[in-house]
This record gives sequence, structure tokens and C-alpha cells, in this order.
Amino acid sequence: MAASRPPDDALVQRLTRGGPVHVVEDRLLADVGSLGHPARVVCVFDTSVLPTRETSVPDANVSLGVHLHRVIDPGNVGTVVRACGALGPAWLSLSPGCSDPLSTKGVRASMGAVFRVPIEAGAELPEGGSRIALVPDAPDPIWAMGLAGPVVLVVGAERHGLPPEVLERCGATCAIPRAPEAESLNAAQAATLALYEATRQRAASQAESRNGG
Repeated sequence: MAASRPPDDALVQRLTRGGPVHVVEDRLLADVGSLGHPARVVCVFDTSVLPTRETSVPDANVSLGVHLHRVIDPGNVGTVVRACGALGPAWLSLSPGCSDPLSTKGVRASMGAVFRVPIEAGAELPEGGSRIALVPDAPDPIWAMGLAGPVVLVVGAERHGLPPEVLERCGATCAIPRAPEAESLNAAQAATLALYEATRQRAASQAESRNGG
């Protein structure tokens, strides 16, 4: 915690519940924080206690997941973590070659969702449920897919997409329709839109069940 710019007392009290709080010189926080404007608080966490699919947090949706294939931009990976936390909430699987979601930029882009979203790094394509690949030129749109049941949304990097060996293991492909002049969507945008459509379909299915449909 910064000596000359301490946070408010309420935040300090919350921090003390997680462990000891040390007051240090501002220049030290600037050295370890890697931000343009030095943070007032830098926290250290035990990564072994972060949620996984086996030890998920309450209300996490174990039937909805995203698998990213070789997405190397940490900002994109962190943004997908954030989307998984907001929509579903879902879990996230990362293939070998993906950026580390716990890197500085990844954690910052996740806006704290790394502490709520079950993440598996260095993972192969998950088994179980329908595996639906997002492919820019696929003939079927995302809303034509049945996403109300167990599903894994498979997303590749913007430049390289998904290789044939991954597509062969997916049960279906779909696209997010875009304007003719738009070249592409990046991985984070595509995954977020697909998660939203899955959440929309699930909400509609639950409403129909409640209404006796």
C-alpha cells in the first residue's frame, strides 16, 4: 500500500481480511506495478486457490465453456476471462500457446474475473458437451446453433483461426454475421458475442419451462 497515497479506510479493512497489509514507498509500487500511473495498492495472491472446473465458485455454469486456441494477445485472453465471468458465468480452457491469463496485462483486462472464473491453461480441446467452432465464413449463424445444453465454444486467433485438426473434433461450425465491409472480429469480441447468445438462449429456455412451454 502506498505510503503517501493510501486508499480509503474501508478498502484497507477489506484487504486486512486476506492477509497482512504493508505500507511501502510509492516508488517501490511504481517499480513492481508496471502501470503508467502507479497503483496505490498491489496485492499478492496464492494461485493454487484460484477456481478450477473441479473446485468452481458458486453459480458458475459448468455446462458452458470457452476454449481458446493459440490466442497470444494477453489483452484478448483477459477480456475473454472477463466475459466468462459476466455471461454464464462460464469456464475457460486455454490451449498450449495461449497467453498466460495471470500475466499483468491479462489480469488487468479481466478486471478481477480471474478470481471467479474457472480457468484451465495448457489444455487440450475439452471433452463432453457439444463443441461448436466459430469460423468467419461458416454458412450457419451463431443463433442457429442449439446453445441451451452443455456446450464448448471453440475460438481461434484472429489471424490464424482454427486448424483442421481442431475443426475435425468439433460437432458444428458457425459464424457471427458481420457487415460486408468488416474484415473480421478479434477473438475476444467473437467469444463475448457467442457467450451472450448462449446466455440468451438459456434464459429463453428457462422462461419457456417456467411457463409450461
